[in-house]
Amino acid sequence: MISLAYKMSALLAGMPSPSEPASVEGVSTPSTFWMPEGASTQAPITDHLFDFINWICYIFLVLVTVALVYFAVKYRQRKGQAFKDDAPVHNTPLELTWTMVPMLLVVAIFYLGMVGYIDLRRSPSNAYEVSVTAQQWSWGFNHPEFGVTQGGEVFVPMGRPVQFLMGSADVLHSCFIPAFRVKQDIVPGRYSRLWFEATKPGSYQLYCTEYCGLDHSKMNAIVHVLPEDEFQAAMGKLATEYLELPESDLPNYALTRLYNRCSSCHSLDGKNAVGPSFKGLWDRTVNGETTFQNGQKLSDLIGPGKDYEMPEDYIRSSILNPQAHIVQNYAGAMPSFQGQIKERQVTALVLMMKYLDRLVDEDGNPIEAPDLSDIGDGSGGVQEAGDAVSSAAAKGNGE
Repeated sequence: MISLAYKMSALLAGMPSPSEPASVEGVSTPSTFWMPEGASTQAPITDHLFDFINWICYIFLVLVTVALVYFAVKYRQRKGQAFKDDAPVHNTPLELTWTMVPMLLVVAIFYLGMVGYIDLRRSPSNAYEVSVTAQQWSWGFNHPEFGVTQGGEVFVPMGRPVQFLMGSADVLHSCFIPAFRVKQDIVPGRYSRLWFEATKPGSYQLYCTEYCGLDHSKMNAIVHVLPEDEFQAAMGKLATEYLELPESDLPNYALTRLYNRCSSCHSLDGKNAVGPSFKGLWDRTVNGETTFQNGQKLSDLIGPGKDYEMPEDYIRSSILNPQAHIVQNYAGAMPSFQGQIKERQVTALVLMMKYLDRLVDEDGNPIEAPDLSDIGDGSGGVQEAGDAVSSAAAKGNGE
């Protein structure tokens, strides 16, 4: 029965059975009415089992419907006909048949499902590990091997097992990559594991499939599958890219590389979402216009000898310790990014907010090749702002 299940599902899917060897590179299962194109080693057995169960449902739907209609017509009580109480009440072969056949099918389905389930829970020992942080409403991906952190997208190698070690910073989430046929819940206070081996280069959608709050539908990410040599080159570039950038390029780096972790809560066009818009944030901070939930004004907290000596101090603190002061009319939903981004990346985010009007247009759309070259080392310059953030970092680390 198990062998029959594999062969039937493989035949219906038009694909080789799992026992047949196949080259990993470029292997994919075709898209169907029910499923997108598969692009992992886990996809074939999942699709086979899905098709097998579907065809069981189709076949029994037809058999039961035909029998129902046939018996309803054949044995209907005709007008003027007396009711007969001599219908058969027992048939051992028939009862054994409708008991044993479904039981064997259910056993086969259970076995195939359990094999797939156990396989998905046991990642290979040589798997490439990515630490995943799920939080309202974004995904963070950390590559310990390269010391690289990505947000909203993640690079993974093709033809090599990849393990996601996942944790939640707030509520229950769930990681689902349809093309890889893998899904795993992420529970606060514990780690979850998920692994896959991508077989085809490309970009694939990752979703959160557990309702996690207001902007749950925006909690998406992209998995970029790269051949091994391209993957190594891309990760090497990401590991040193922000360190080698001049100060004047950091604002645009933050907009294009880091903002995707903020976009689900903070807009660039002035529209309020879960958090305040970044548009005009620098001016509001400099002028101390922000009011907090406890009634304090930011102007009372910025200045020599106060909580924040400079505007840069406040923005840096808002990134690393967002619960310290919660802006009025907003919930304290933002998690801390302490340890998730490097200090120079914090500097880049601060500079992005300071020069945002040069990076995006009125509608919040990024300006192609923004020009910050005229911002020098003088008052209000990029270098000075960077030094201010570095000073704030030194002070914060000292505390």
